[in-house]
Amino acid sequence: MKKEINRIALGSVSIYMVAFTGSAIADIPEDATLETDANLIGRTKDGGTITYSSTYYTAKSDDGKAQRTDLTDESATISFGLITWNGDAIAKLVETASATTATGKRRTLIGGIENKNDTTYLIRAVHKDKVKGDVRYTMIGKNVQGFAAAYKPGQESVITPSIQAEPFSDGRLLVIDEADAEEASV
Repeated sequence: MKKEINRIALGSVSIYMVAFTGSAIADIPEDATLETDANLIGRTKDGGTITYSSTYYTAKSDDGKAQRTDLTDESATISFGLITWNGDAIAKLVETASATTATGKRRTLIGGIENKNDTTYLIRAVHKDKVKGDVRYTMIGKNVQGFAAAYKPGQESVITPSIQAEPFSDGRLLVIDEADAEEASV
């Protein structure tokens, strides 16, 4: 354990998304099944941010001698920038989008609330690190931010979704799996 306290994570993450009909943490597929090129939604730019936040309510007596604080809400999100993306990625990130391919051309249609697909996704962010050990963040949820694609001369276009976690059947929002550095470097 003493070695772990001095390990610094360096690098980016890869983002995998797949439609998810399960509800329990035990329903999460094996790493090799989930982490395939077919499920990689694009290459990231400037990495990703996983955020867990909590809200507390504090009840306090008028004289300040009695107080109780209780957790009332929590949330988890993952946001990232995609520098490589296409209509298939957009279809996973936008609930009203669909992508079709015919005669070598992909067409993506977006919008219309009646076109929402109500699909929940399993999202996996993988940070590969030969020194610290690999870290995997897994959640279920949907992109709640939409996207913007700005095209500017001399700059890459990056879309930046933000995925809001939905609870697993036991109420958990986020699963973090850490590989031991010695195992990771073997």
